Amino acid sequence: MWRGIWGLLPPGRARGAFEVGSAYPAGVHIPPSGPPTQTKFPAVAGDPGAARSLLTVPRMEPRSWTPIVALSLLCACDGLISEPGLVPGDEAPTRPGAVADLRLEPRVWRLGPAQFDAEVGRLFGEGAPAAEIPASAGEKGITNIASTARVDLGNADVFVAAARQIATWVVERGPEAARCRAWDDACLDDLLDWLPAEAYRRPLADDEREALRALTRDLRADFDPELVVAGLIRVVLLSPDFLYRTELGTGAAEVTLTEHEIATLLAFAVTDSAPDAELRRAADEGRLRDPSERERQARRLMNDSASMWQRFFWEWLHLSTLYSQGNEVGLDPALVGQMSEEYAAFVRSVVVEERGTLVELLTAPYTFARPELAAHYETPHPGGGLARVELDPEQRGGLLTQGAWLLAHGKRGRDNVVRRGMGIFIDAMCNEINVPPDLDLDAELDRLVGRDATVRQITEARGNDPTCGACHRIADPVGLVFERFASDGSWQDVYPDGLPVETRVRVEGLGELEDAPTLGAALVADTRFQHCLVRRLAHFALGADLGSPATVAWTRESHRAFVESGTSFEELLVALVRHPAFIERRNR
Repeated sequence: MWRGIWGLLPPGRARGAFEVGSAYPAGVHIPPSGPPTQTKFPAVAGDPGAARSLLTVPRMEPRSWTPIVALSLLCACDGLISEPGLVPGDEAPTRPGAVADLRLEPRVWRLGPAQFDAEVGRLFGEGAPAAEIPASAGEKGITNIASTARVDLGNADVFVAAARQIATWVVERGPEAARCRAWDDACLDDLLDWLPAEAYRRPLADDEREALRALTRDLRADFDPELVVAGLIRVVLLSPDFLYRTELGTGAAEVTLTEHEIATLLAFAVTDSAPDAELRRAADEGRLRDPSERERQARRLMNDSASMWQRFFWEWLHLSTLYSQGNEVGLDPALVGQMSEEYAAFVRSVVVEERGTLVELLTAPYTFARPELAAHYETPHPGGGLARVELDPEQRGGLLTQGAWLLAHGKRGRDNVVRRGMGIFIDAMCNEINVPPDLDLDAELDRLVGRDATVRQITEARGNDPTCGACHRIADPVGLVFERFASDGSWQDVYPDGLPVETRVRVEGLGELEDAPTLGAALVADTRFQHCLVRRLAHFALGADLGSPATVAWTRESHRAFVESGTSFEELLVALVRHPAFIERRNR
C-alpha cells in the first residue's frame, strides 16, 4: 500500500504526508522519505493530514494490524511478522503413537496470483488485465504458502503497476465497469458504498468509511470524477486489507479467529476465492464459530470448488512440467493442451459433480477427451468436442494413466522409470531423498549394469545396490509399472529398440502389481498414500505443512473421516474445516 500511496502523491507532497509523527503508535518506524514517483493520476489535495489519515485506515480485526502491515509492506520486516507456522512446543511428538494437538500462529497471508486476479474479476468483471504478481516460494510443489507470501521492496512495484493498470482498464471500459451509470458524483458515492467492503471482505468501520470519503472530497475539488474513481480503485487495491488475508483473531495466548476471518479462510480453502454473499451473511450473524455451520457452508461451497481441486492435484502431483515435457518429447502443443483440458474436466466431474472418492480418481475407466486425444489413447470417441470416452480398463484407469501426469513425468529416452517412480514415491507419498551432489549417474549405471542393459535390468540393479537401493528399491518398481506408456503418454507393447515391455513387479508395501491400473487400485488402499494426500490438502488449504496424520491430531482425525467415508473428498474437506484448530491460533 505504502509504495502505492507514493504513486498517488507528487514528490514534495509525499514527503510532507509521510513525516514520522503521531499517526503511528510508539515503536513503529515509518521512514521520513521514500521513493516518490510521478503519476498521471490525481494526487491527494488539501491538508497532508488527509493522506496520513488514509494510511491509518486499513484496520483488520484487531486494530493492531495496521502497524504490522505498514512495516511488512515497506520493509518486509521479518522481526514483526514472524514466520507463520506451528507454535514452538507443538512439534510432532517423538513418543511412538503420540499425536500433537497443533495450532497455527496468528498470521497474515497475501493473496496469490490466481487469487488476486480472481478478486479483481469479482470486483470489476471479466476481462481485467492479468496482474502477474509474484507467487510465494512453494513447498513440496504447493504454492501460496503463508510464510513466504508477502509484499516487500523487491516486488512492491509490481503491485503498484498492477493497481494502476487495473484502474486504467476500469476507466477505459466506462462507468458500467465501476457499477455506475455515469462518471459523476453519484458514481463516487456508490463506489464508496460497495468497493471497499467487498474488496476487504468484511464490513467497514465508520471511521474507515469517513476517511475514504474525505479523500474523495479532496480529490473531487481538482479532478474529474473518472480520475477520482481511478485513484480510489488504486488506493483500495493497494490496501493491505485487500492484499492480505488475516488470521489475527481475538484473545491473548489462545486466539479465536473473528467471524469474517473465518469466512475468508473457509471460502479460500474450499473455492480458492473470496466469501460469497451467503457466507458473509453467516459471518455478520456470528454463526461461523459453530463447526456445524462451517460444515454446512463447506458442503454448499463444494459446488464452486472445482478450481481449488484442480489447482491442488496439479500442484501436489507436480503437473507444472506438462508443457515443457511436451516440448521435450516433441508432442503437438495442441494435444498437450487437450491433456490439460482432460485433467481439469476429469477432476471437476469426479470430485465436484459426482462428489466422488479416491477410488474413482485413481481407477475410473473413463475420461473426458476430444477426438485427437482419444485417437492418441487409441480409444473410440462419440463425436466432436470434449466428451466422455470409455477406456480399456486393462490399459488405463484414473488420473495417473492420463496424458497430463504421464507426460509431465515423462522424458525422452529411458528415464521414465525414475521420473514416474519418484513422482509417486516422493510427491504422492511424501517421502524425502537426498541425492549426493557429486553423484555421476552415467558412471553409476556403467558400474551397475553397462549401457546395453534393459530397462528392467537397470531397475533391478539399482534396487539391489547398497547405495542406490535405499530410494530406488521402492521407487523404480513403481515407475516400471508405467512402462507401457511411452514418454508422450501413448500406449506401447515394445520399446523403440524392439524389446518387449515388462511391467509385472512386486513393490514393498503394495504387493504384486501387473500394470498401472493395478497400481492405482493399490494406492487407494495404501495408508502412506492416504496420509500424504491428507497432509498435502491441509498444506494447500492452510498454507502451512501441518504434519502427517501419523503424528498430528488435526490431520489424523481428518484422515479417519476420509477413510470412514470411503475416501470421499468432500468428507475430508469437511473434517478439516470442522476441527477446532481451523479457527484457533496460539501465540508464542
